[in-house]
Amino acid sequence: MMYAPPNFFIVGTPKGGTTSLFNYLEQHPEIFVPEVKEPHYFSMPEVTKTYYKTQFITNEGDYKNLYAEAEGFKAIGDFSSSYLYHSDSAKKIKQFNPEAKIIVVLRNPWERSLSHYLMDYTQGYISVPLAKVLDSPEEFPAYYQQYVSVSAYADQLRAYYEVFPKEHLLIVLSEDLFQHTQQELERIFSFLGVEKSFVPKAEKAHNQYKQPRFAFVGKLKQSKALQAILKRTPEGLKGFMGKILFDASKSKPDLLEERARLKKLLLPSVKATEKHIHKDLSHWE
Repeated sequence: MMYAPPNFFIVGTPKGGTTSLFNYLEQHPEIFVPEVKEPHYFSMPEVTKTYYKTQFITNEGDYKNLYAEAEGFKAIGDFSSSYLYHSDSAKKIKQFNPEAKIIVVLRNPWERSLSHYLMDYTQGYISVPLAKVLDSPEEFPAYYQQYVSVSAYADQLRAYYEVFPKEHLLIVLSEDLFQHTQQELERIFSFLGVEKSFVPKAEKAHNQYKQPRFAFVGKLKQSKALQAILKRTPEGLKGFMGKILFDASKSKPDLLEERARLKKLLLPSVKATEKHIHKDLSHWE
């Protein structure tokens, strides 16, 4: 097999269900997924200004190498969830492949924000209370971006609708993906032009909230050396280590006050998003 360029992009949103969708699509025999799930190539260099320690593909040669064996597949994907927020990505993707298809997974924005914060907290990226971030965005601009700005979908969607014809965009609501999985997958498969009757295996629960038992655990998870070791560690041993380091019995903080504040901040964007996607989102309220 030889190189073939990606022809569909799942551009976001983070903590919206893109990992679940990746896990389903990678099972389809007509769909190619790269070894690096999120290369973030088309959101460079802006995406590198975040606080995440992750792998970025920074040049065209390395990006194309991810698809060196993609020839022959009907659908070839890039699953970088940073592309929705970084609006210049739309123009870059269009220039790279004018016929590209775009899939956007949207989640209730204030629930997405809370989920994002709790993920960052358990992974050691943040130790300050979310309320403090909301109180002082100028003091915590990077955090405010991730927990508030990323959840304001309207302007992000506008950038894609201005660049791509509407028939090249598919909007998926997170709740539909989880509650009516096969129905939504058939819609996605049809959009991608692959066999829509394919039924993937149900995915295992992932990204569940687990509270670190020790203060150092979050920082430990950010270690690139540790990440490299974990890739070669048997699943059984990783599970055993996880039980020692994390407490899954602890319930997630409800953050009711923060939820109310986020809703007030983000509700105007929800109203604008409804107009973009022509869907009633009142159930989010």
